[in-house]
Amino acid sequence: MITTLTDTTASAIDKQMIEMRETFGANTIGRVLTLIIIATGDIEEPLEAAIAASHEHPARVIVVDADPEAENSGLDAEIRVGRDAGAGEIVILHARGEVLGALDTLVMALLLPDAPIVTWWPENAPGSPVHDVLGSMSQRRITDAAACEEPLGTLKRLRRGYANGDSDFAWARLTRWRGLVASAYEVPPISTPTTVQVTGTAGNPSVALMAGWLEHTLGIQAEVLAPPAEDGDFAGVHGVRLVRTDGVIDLTRVDDESIVMKLPGDDTGQHVTMPRRTLAELLTEELRRLDPDEVYGEVLATTYSSISDTATYADGKPEPTDLVVPDADAVAQAAAQRSAQQLVVGIEERQLAHLVLTGGTVGTKTAAALPAALEKAGVDLTRLHLWWGDERFVGPDSEERNEVGVRATLLEPLQEAGLPQRNIHVMPSPADGMSLDDAAAWYGQQLDQMGGDEPFRTRGRAFFDVLMLGVGPDGHIASLFPEHRDQRQVGASATGVTDSPKPPSERISLTWPVLNSSRHVALLVAGAEKAGAVRDGHRGIDPWKVPASAVRGLDSTTWFLDAAAAGEQPES
Repeated sequence: MITTLTDTTASAIDKQMIEMRETFGANTIGRVLTLIIIATGDIEEPLEAAIAASHEHPARVIVVDADPEAENSGLDAEIRVGRDAGAGEIVILHARGEVLGALDTLVMALLLPDAPIVTWWPENAPGSPVHDVLGSMSQRRITDAAACEEPLGTLKRLRRGYANGDSDFAWARLTRWRGLVASAYEVPPISTPTTVQVTGTAGNPSVALMAGWLEHTLGIQAEVLAPPAEDGDFAGVHGVRLVRTDGVIDLTRVDDESIVMKLPGDDTGQHVTMPRRTLAELLTEELRRLDPDEVYGEVLATTYSSISDTATYADGKPEPTDLVVPDADAVAQAAAQRSAQQLVVGIEERQLAHLVLTGGTVGTKTAAALPAALEKAGVDLTRLHLWWGDERFVGPDSEERNEVGVRATLLEPLQEAGLPQRNIHVMPSPADGMSLDDAAAWYGQQLDQMGGDEPFRTRGRAFFDVLMLGVGPDGHIASLFPEHRDQRQVGASATGVTDSPKPPSERISLTWPVLNSSRHVALLVAGAEKAGAVRDGHRGIDPWKVPASAVRGLDSTTWFLDAAAAGEQPES
């Protein structure tokens, strides 16, 4: 049964739906969710997928067909129940002009009571679905980067705006691929691959996510290759190749229905049926789980937080500025005073403020200057949290630890002035009974828990109010050293660093995505021996070779320099 209403209202639509259910004998008891479809083009294909999915997930489907450029404002509606709506019921809203300004109120009146809400953008995905007017009320938000004009650009924007509950069909298209790769990989004897390759269509988001998933899972950077000319003309992933010491695992799609899987010692291979998935199948899978797909969030972060993607760290952020003062003591005073003022603003706006401390000579001097600066600025210490950007993995009382260097000058005075012990987040030491990797994971968990319900490393917005970083003569920050493999760990909030070029060899460091989730960044540099690093850090973003160049605050980045580090010649 289909009924059309013109120039209508939400209350009239709801009333008509009740009458149609009574006439047709349907009810809403069996509906398990509300599915909102944001249509900007053809609505029939998404509708067909929703109807097919309704047989497994009976739902009230609300299709928003928006026309913001219409000359006349108004609302028309089409209501479908019974056979025309599958196992659910459908409301198609044709909204024009000013009506779109109250879209959330309009849709809210039609939601099923006490049922989960899923919003789906078949195309034209928003950069941050959770901040969309309808996405904000949804438990799950589904996009399809492959259907957008710039698929990889869309995927990158989705990474920046990611929140728990987001998902994309480019990821769902990989479900069977991932299962097959995992089963092939686990055939004994299992050994870590030396080479990982993904073959696929250039610019396809599923190809990018497959490479990101392999890198996230195996810890090895995946190489993306164009498909050979003789491969079939189909989009997406064409093949996955893992080179191991015991042989090669090779999975290659041969047509739209199957792939060939070759394992070590098997030159012939076996055909595996794996047809391409329809839109209805993708939607049905997404509706099976309404809890957050955390693996997708982590893979998305890995895919677009790679060392080679310098834009991950700088896009949309203000350019750094320099503040040059006479000497290291002046650097410490200037940084402490500026940071204290920024922390006051953080507490006023968000009730809490988070400060990341650093080690080194200038970092320790700055920490010593902080108690007076915080008191002068009127910082409420009960609302202040202290973190560390990195730490040496040595004994808890070793003078090599950054935390030990500020106990007497910063931590003890602040605790006496009212800073709660629980607000001091110290990185673990071997005495805590954890391995280096476990200690890094534990610290990352503390960040994740403090950061809220969303994974800290994928939030795409600030968590720290002020991040202080020293800069080494080689341009390193925290314990991220130039051309060091542990720079590549971007799927966690903190990482264990081994074989550090600067002793001690074992350290814990925050990772790139976390360091770049700060409102204000203060780079503290003093000494002529660091003038080269300062110069290189100003030339352009090059995280692999010059880590100091690739950390930016969302609101500000300031190089606090003494005259020598700035390259100024002393007066004769």
